[in-house]
Amino acid sequence: MYSIMPLSKWKCVLCGEDVIEGQRFFYIPGKGYAHAECVYERLAEKGYSREVAALMDANEVLAYAIVRLKEAARIAGEGEVSKEITDARKKIEGLAAKLEKMLVDLVGGFEED
Repeated sequence: MYSIMPLSKWKCVLCGEDVIEGQRFFYIPGKGYAHAECVYERLAEKGYSREVAALMDANEVLAYAIVRLKEAARIAGEGEVSKEITDARKKIEGLAAKLEKMLVDLVGGFEED
């Protein structure tokens, strides 16, 4: 049997509500965590390009993979399988961070209007 670990929580930098691990979220470099929906709403208000939509879509896929891999490592318990899954998750986190930075650079940040 595997143990249940507490979920991490952060405050959404765009709406101020809790972002709970497992929800769809982005990490905004230099700001913190934000709900995916808050990011989408903010960008839609500003009428951004297809490139922005593509980055958001790709990042959401990576975010889902991160959540699922974290759960898979937890289920695997201790040992080589869990370590390999964790290593894969960390690589995907790095890719997600790169795309998140690219998104922030493309839209000029998420400053308050």
